Amino acid sequence: MKNMIHGRLLVFSALFMIAIFLAGCNSRTVHGLENVNLVISHFLPGNHPVHTDIFVEFGDRLQEVSDGRITYQIYPSNALGASGSQYDMAVTGEADVALSVHGYTNGRFPLVRVLELPFLTVSAEHGSRLITDLYEEFPAFQEEHSDTVPLWLFTADPAQIVSKDKYIERPEDMRGLRVRSPSPMGNDILEALGAVPVSMPMGDVYEALERGVIDAAMIPLEALYAYNLYEVSNHIVVGHFSSTPFYSVMHSATYHALTDEEREYLDRMRGVEFAVKSGQAWDISGDKGRELAEENQAVFIELEGELLEAWQEALEPVAQKWIQEIEEKGLPGQAIYERALELKEVIKAEMGQ
Repeated sequence: MKNMIHGRLLVFSALFMIAIFLAGCNSRTVHGLENVNLVISHFLPGNHPVHTDIFVEFGDRLQEVSDGRITYQIYPSNALGASGSQYDMAVTGEADVALSVHGYTNGRFPLVRVLELPFLTVSAEHGSRLITDLYEEFPAFQEEHSDTVPLWLFTADPAQIVSKDKYIERPEDMRGLRVRSPSPMGNDILEALGAVPVSMPMGDVYEALERGVIDAAMIPLEALYAYNLYEVSNHIVVGHFSSTPFYSVMHSATYHALTDEEREYLDRMRGVEFAVKSGQAWDISGDKGRELAEENQAVFIELEGELLEAWQEALEPVAQKWIQEIEEKGLPGQAIYERALELKEVIKAEMGQ
């Protein structure tokens, strides 16, 4: 009897030790460090290249360098929170990594709005390189993101002005038109042209243009493809009127939970590499949008020479207003704007544009 009880105790003890070991294996890697499962949140659809290409590559590379210690799960389409809440989710740790548009938290990133000024960027890749350089050069730019660890900043391709029935060529052609605006800065741009800004989600623009609820819209060429707007955009003024800046940021505690080797690897990925990749994803979609619009017999009005100068003169007060507002906050608005203009040409030359 005693031998039977003793044997059962030995079996129970062995099973108990095995259970502890297996539990440990489920939460730890072979080198004894706790696993990290990155929760990645963004507002874009799950079929967007930023989801399927950019974030997947980002997660896969971290998983590889960590020998599987780091895993990840991506939540698209605002599954974990609204577009305007994504940054705060990264601050609090509700998400380990979050991506959204700076402008969705209006007033929080006043310096980043420099990217929204007219005629500053010529493509998404160009804008992404520009915002990255400004971030690296200006401590005040960095301070705007200091409650997270920025991974990369980038822009969409520049907004153009599209219309279904209205032929627009000169600034005065905009007077009195009802035009969809992408942002508060877009409102300033349209008001300077004498137009009436109309705020609406991108998903509503197709029907609004088709039914004449609005006369025109400020949208990137990417939207011609992504939202089928090429079907209702018969006239397209290409002037690069404004760009939308984006952030991808990490929760600070998540970053510091990585090993020295993993942080070093992540630091090499942060910044320009994934900024450029993200910008290129938008430019590829923008090229598709333009191609579809051309196939649909859309008329493209390219702003060049004296025609461009007329638009630049009409919109000069927008930049001066932004500079004044930033300087009144005690921030280097004039210096950032002047440097942005310099970098615009430097980056264009580097890109062969």
